[in-house]
Amino acid sequence: MDKTVMQNINQPLVSVVMSVYNGELFLKDSIDSILQQSYQNIEFIIISDGSSDSSLSIIKSYQDSRIKLINNEKNMGLIYSLNNGFNTAKGKYIARMDSDDIAHSDRLKLQVEYLENNLTIGVVGSDYISFSDTHSKLIREPKSHGVIKTFLLFSATMCHPTIMFRKHILDETQFRYNPEFKHVEDYELWTKLILHTQFANLPKPLLKYRDHHSQVSHKHKVIQTENGDIVRENYLKALGFSFSPSQLSIHQLIASNQKIESFAILNSIESWLLQLTKHNEVSKVILHDAFQKAILKIWKDCCGNTNLGLKAYFKYLNSDLTKALKGNMMPEFKLLAKCVIRKYQ
Repeated sequence: MDKTVMQNINQPLVSVVMSVYNGELFLKDSIDSILQQSYQNIEFIIISDGSSDSSLSIIKSYQDSRIKLINNEKNMGLIYSLNNGFNTAKGKYIARMDSDDIAHSDRLKLQVEYLENNLTIGVVGSDYISFSDTHSKLIREPKSHGVIKTFLLFSATMCHPTIMFRKHILDETQFRYNPEFKHVEDYELWTKLILHTQFANLPKPLLKYRDHHSQVSHKHKVIQTENGDIVRENYLKALGFSFSPSQLSIHQLIASNQKIESFAILNSIESWLLQLTKHNEVSKVILHDAFQKAILKIWKDCCGNTNLGLKAYFKYLNSDLTKALKGNMMPEFKLLAKCVIRKYQ
């Protein structure tokens, strides 16, 4: 056993699970970022998923007893591989990692400390830095459980490779990635787990998330959108929200982040978000203040994501929804700039 592990044997074991398929280009940086963590009591479960490049050779080149290699003789896919990794994991906590990303050196340490000190939280992620050869951008995720639970109505919200789970919650619920929801398997899992445990994101970028054209969001956008629509519909139902087919279409339009090109559609969005707000005031399925904070952000983003110019800006300021959500009635200069700029894009 490695000396570094012996020195930290009293710390909870963390199982880091990563699946690799033809990842030779960035794999070494990813593996190194985990093996060089300040938190050392880990097992690093790497599933080599039938790669045709040098990925397997790169993994085998490491002489570190913490690496537990699972070699799929043929490509079985991400969902099968990750579920196998979860079933193999022996740690108190399971951390996800992708083969093209880079973990902050204190990522595991900070997440373990947070979970050890916040026993009601079962799933924790973090902010992250999206980067490529041409850009680097800090992405701030919603932090509190109620806000995350609300944003999940529209998108996955939690950055998948930043996640750390309590293993006992996965064992007790028997939840795993569902092969019926290919390319949104993480989103579908979050919408189930959040009904059984609390979520949080740490306010520090603990991952550098590599943006490149081989990612699912670039290669499989159509299937990802179709399956995401199903996840959203199922989650609305699970939380007890009722809707008509036309309201569901509006909900999916909001989630798509498409530019809104008519005042009538913006009015329909306002009406739907008002209905969601009123329903939650009665059902209290999500904490009132958290729900309002998230819906106000979504409504403001919708008003900024139009080609309607000042009409959208004043719609936001004078909206019954803005007033119901206790939005700022003072001038919104960022929204004003966005409305004007996008009108001419």
